Amino acid sequence: MNQMKKISKKISSNMMNKMRLQQVKASLTKLTAVMVVTMTVLAQSLIAEAQEAEPDITRDMRALEQKGAYLTGLKHRIKAEDSLMQKILADAVKDNVNLGQAADGISDVLRYTLVIKDEDYSRRVPQAMKKLTDSGYEVVKFHNAWGGKFYQGINVQLLSPTGVKTELQFHTPQSYAIKQASHGVYEIRRNPDATPEEVADATVKSIAYNKQVKMPAGAKEIEYSGIKE
Repeated sequence: MNQMKKISKKISSNMMNKMRLQQVKASLTKLTAVMVVTMTVLAQSLIAEAQEAEPDITRDMRALEQKGAYLTGLKHRIKAEDSLMQKILADAVKDNVNLGQAADGISDVLRYTLVIKDEDYSRRVPQAMKKLTDSGYEVVKFHNAWGGKFYQGINVQLLSPTGVKTELQFHTPQSYAIKQASHGVYEIRRNPDATPEEVADATVKSIAYNKQVKMPAGAKEIEYSGIKE
């Protein structure tokens, strides 16, 4: 699998030396055959790695469940290949890097969502974090987005004990419901093919959606200080 990554990165690097990615519209129907093959290999490699690690990581995530705290969306815990290919390309365009570098930066091929009832949220998020780190997980990034415009919740990037990237989101029942309801406008906002008018309209709608979310007491103050520099 690592050899597949090396091959696809070499293809991507050679191609991107001749072509600046920001000059390419991010639409799969307009890509060269080489780019499609490269993204397919990279996506399949990432998915294979996630599939191998998934049983142990899912077991550890299920250990976080208790009364008033449950995992949701497990059916989609591994990102679909087509969605992953689109993300690889979109990130390459956004960050002006080659496809292999973009694939290396993706942290949510394997992702989980823990929904916690409002009154327990500020207490149980730190408890869940401690349980994971005590089990050998490393926190790469801890982003508390409560009070933001476009997303209400906490997003954590983790490395499993075997070194596999994993994403964990902490939501309340309401914040998760709003996240799901607003997914359509989120997709428009991140779509490079969307017109400025479509993006502006989706932005207004996204802000309106997230204004509806009630913030649990103390949620904005939740922090994690154990990230290694």
